[in-house]
Amino acid sequence: TYQLHTYERKGASDKEYVRPVYQTPVAPSSKVVEWFKSRGISQGTLEALNVTEGSEYMPQTGKTENTIKFNYYMGNQLINIKYRDGRKNFKLYKGAEKVFYNINSIVGHDTCVIVEGEIDVLSLHEANVPNVISVPNGATLNHNNLDYLDNCIDFFEDKTKIILAVDADEPGNMLKHEFIRRLGAENCYIVDFADCKDANEYLIKHGKEALSSA
Repeated sequence: TYQLHTYERKGASDKEYVRPVYQTPVAPSSKVVEWFKSRGISQGTLEALNVTEGSEYMPQTGKTENTIKFNYYMGNQLINIKYRDGRKNFKLYKGAEKVFYNINSIVGHDTCVIVEGEIDVLSLHEANVPNVISVPNGATLNHNNLDYLDNCIDFFEDKTKIILAVDADEPGNMLKHEFIRRLGAENCYIVDFADCKDANEYLIKHGKEALSSA
């Protein structure tokens, strides 16, 4: 039996963050559920990983949009929210702490998988790989600020195998090498998605069983 969060927060001890205002969760509409289904992801996985729906102001469009909400929990506390609108614009909750998405899932495991996006987390969960987390802000070509790793570093103290399943492109490759540098080459293992860019594309093209063994 594992307590979900008894860790001392090493990375966040010297900084104050805004916490998202809790709102009653709104389950994804049938339109959103159908879109995820087209990506190989079931409604059960959306419920298990705290995916909800709601209106949010998006600076990219300058107006309030209907958004998919990826809720970032640590223990039972809501730490951050990633919003995605229909035009594939994203934003995080302003001033909130950056942590890995689905971080609770790796407690009690000596192995974890790191991916580059929330949909890749959902994809691996769908393939019966539950101990998977995502970076909150993707990968960039020139500089990757891993402040979310500092904020969650205590979750990795008992990990003996860290599987890096980031995107198969140049920014993903740079992110992979930064994780290897920070977490240690002796602990890191690499996933090759063959003819696919990421876990979700692999799920759609090859199915759940193939993804779980990739």
